[in-house]
Amino acid sequence: MTKIIALTDYKNKFGSKHFDRPYRSGMDKEKLKKYFNELALEIEFHKLHEVTSNLNILKGQFVLYTSSEDIGYYYKSFIEDIILILETVGAKTIPSYKHLRANNNKVFMELMRQEIKESEQLSAFSFGSLNDFLSFRNNISYPCVFKTAEGASGTGVFLANTEEELIKIIKKNNKVSNPKENLKDYLRSKKHKGYLKEDIYRRKFIVQQFIPNLKNDWKLYIFGDMLYVFNRPIQKGRGIKASGGGYDNYLYGPNANTPEGLFEFAYMFFLKLNVPHVSLDVAYDGKQFYIIEFQSVYFGTAGIPYSNGYYKKTGDSWLFVNDKLEIENVYAKSINWFLK
Repeated sequence: MTKIIALTDYKNKFGSKHFDRPYRSGMDKEKLKKYFNELALEIEFHKLHEVTSNLNILKGQFVLYTSSEDIGYYYKSFIEDIILILETVGAKTIPSYKHLRANNNKVFMELMRQEIKESEQLSAFSFGSLNDFLSFRNNISYPCVFKTAEGASGTGVFLANTEEELIKIIKKNNKVSNPKENLKDYLRSKKHKGYLKEDIYRRKFIVQQFIPNLKNDWKLYIFGDMLYVFNRPIQKGRGIKASGGGYDNYLYGPNANTPEGLFEFAYMFFLKLNVPHVSLDVAYDGKQFYIIEFQSVYFGTAGIPYSNGYYKKTGDSWLFVNDKLEIENVYAKSINWFLK
């Protein structure tokens, strides 16, 4: 039986689960043990901090891990340190560290998306400060979409119709507020001739191509060879945002009105990531598909309990399987698929 180490956070939480009990407690670890065991896999849980005393003991071991959305992402930073060093000493982290880095980090996610180079590339630029943007301003087309590096459910996403609008949005969302340090920096500029002050607008962000006239996008979860899909209409009052509109307002499975080619496009992107599972936001302008965002670790899973089943590829066709599965079962199957 193949042994897998699964690392939990300081609350002993593993993964993300909609309708978890207690609230925000993650996946049910006993159910995970059961479903992994049925696949001839042994899963053993440890808290993240426990492995720091002897990192080399995990060399060559399969290691699953959770991420975190703690306020300020302080604990997520701790998780990143551990997963990166485990990967360095030879642990087989699933997925690899770069996917953790991209979790709730739209700048790194965007850089990964560009590296993958899917057939239709959505134009986007990454910046670390307002000064970065101003030196590149002549390359931006309008309207465009501004996105903060952090945020989910449509937060931190704004449409800018002009350069003036975009600069206002950047200033509103990217200011680093530290009056004491800002005063020190101002005094440095007075004391030292030629000294350039720190840009106070230096939270990283992306500026992405705007796709006009969209009425919805599609969220796809791919777990190994199982595909869940739902249609997210852009609702009145939410501007350009399809996400965050409420799961009761989405259309699932066969009701999602999926255009021909969507599943194949999404699955090819998924295979290039080399991960067991992924959450994709995909837009379609009537001619081309675009990957808007993706997450391959610690993403929302509400589309699974809301769906009556999933799609599975048979030959050249994607057939709907009417089978309502628990997230722990789906997760275990995806890890088994990945290991094989």
